Amino acid sequence: MKHLLKLGIVLGGLVACNRAHTGAAFGPSPIPSPRPTPIATIFSEDFESDSLAAWQDGVDPERHRIVADPSRAKSGSRYLSVTYPAGRDGGWMTRFFMPGYDAALVSLYVRFPRGWVGGTKIVGFYGSRIDDQWSGFGKSGVCPKGTDFFDAMLITQDTGNPGPLKFYTYYPGMVRDPDGVCWGRFGDPSFRFASYGAAPSLNHDQWHQIEFEVRLNTPGESNGSQRFWVDGVLGATWTGISFRDSDILRVNAAQLSFSSGGVGVPRTQSLDIDQVVVSLIE
Repeated sequence: MKHLLKLGIVLGGLVACNRAHTGAAFGPSPIPSPRPTPIATIFSEDFESDSLAAWQDGVDPERHRIVADPSRAKSGSRYLSVTYPAGRDGGWMTRFFMPGYDAALVSLYVRFPRGWVGGTKIVGFYGSRIDDQWSGFGKSGVCPKGTDFFDAMLITQDTGNPGPLKFYTYYPGMVRDPDGVCWGRFGDPSFRFASYGAAPSLNHDQWHQIEFEVRLNTPGESNGSQRFWVDGVLGATWTGISFRDSDILRVNAAQLSFSSGGVGVPRTQSLDIDQVVVSLIE
């Protein structure tokens, strides 16, 4: 998609504009933070059922299949294999949990087989209106208004094959491009091409645990945040963010997203997913 091709485009005034909107600076925190403790499981998928029926939107048998191989699974005997056909991407798989929550954590394991090249989205939370579960979808290039949607995702860029994780977030105070459209932002632009912290890059042929936390702001305040960890190591913290202007928006869908941008991948390749858990956190 076009928006992933624009991942490196950030206007020079991004920091000042967003600080003015949120009332606080944002970007990677220099102080490691403990991972949140889940208080309830919202959704879990280990693929051991040999069915993708729990995913409510996007399942594509051509690109999404469960592999039975105990020697290759992270645990148990099965895992999800996602195929990116040449010239396309890996699609998506979505689970809704309406009306939603103010804070949630998703954990999953991902493996990029040897030979993987390019960047991709991996996982994200969608924030839709509690009266319309679809209001947060199909919004590429759309600037959020504070009462219609927000999206918070994790991506890899095409510089590391697969390289480090980055935030990719749509929120009301984000800077508009000169043509008036919006593309997801990484956070503070001074970190847009650098490591956010000590978390390891994602490597070929290795299971990596990714944990992604989103905490929504109190409407009218800029106290929202998001963090992610790779293999238990804090990768980045983005604080002082306003995801919404009204509590009609909540975190109410999780998506395994495999968009690679542009015209898709240059040749057919795949990645693997296992042990997906979405949790409620305080």
